[in-house]
Amino acid sequence: MEDSKLANKADSNSSESTTLSLYVICGALATLILAIDIFIPLGVASGVPYIAVVLLSLKSPKKNFTILVSGICTLFVMIGFVASPDGGQMWQVLANRFLALFAIWTTAILALMQLTREHELYVEQLKNQQVAKDLEIQAEKLKVLKATMRTVQDIVGNFLNSLHIMRLDIETNKSLSQETLDTLDQQVQDTSSRLHQLAELDTVREKQIATDTIGIDYENSTIKK
Repeated sequence: MEDSKLANKADSNSSESTTLSLYVICGALATLILAIDIFIPLGVASGVPYIAVVLLSLKSPKKNFTILVSGICTLFVMIGFVASPDGGQMWQVLANRFLALFAIWTTAILALMQLTREHELYVEQLKNQQVAKDLEIQAEKLKVLKATMRTVQDIVGNFLNSLHIMRLDIETNKSLSQETLDTLDQQVQDTSSRLHQLAELDTVREKQIATDTIGIDYENSTIKK
């Protein structure tokens, strides 16, 4: 139990460390792109590389982080527009900046939609696997139940057959001998012992008790202690 807690704590620390590294990398990359953008004339479409930052942010388990990164990249595009040296015609500059913003948010939205869809499919797959597992467990339980009932029927059936033989013997001899009573008592004890043994099984082994009939090999199965 303690080992499991330590393992979970280690996994949590590792995940937090990976997430922190991702934040640092995204921040550094966005800052680098901004620095380059500031030194490039306005006519050059230098806002598009921010898409790489958005795509990198998708590695974070938090969707809000991608939205935050997209917002920061949008702000950096605006800063680049203000701080970059003059160059090119203004309509081209505005068009480039608009296309950069459009590319950033289109990438972010479509990527998040895809991740959401993949998550939904994953959850649905888990549900289907659980349903299949439950059905398999139910089928196994039903199989054991049927085998148990067949075994009980076999034990009780043997006892009833013995009673029938004793009944014929009594009708033939017109008397109930002590030997017959002793045999009956032994049959009752044996039947009770077998049923008790069947009820106390810890593991189940199957055996064929009749043609195309499978029962429980209670004599060779493990008994609860």
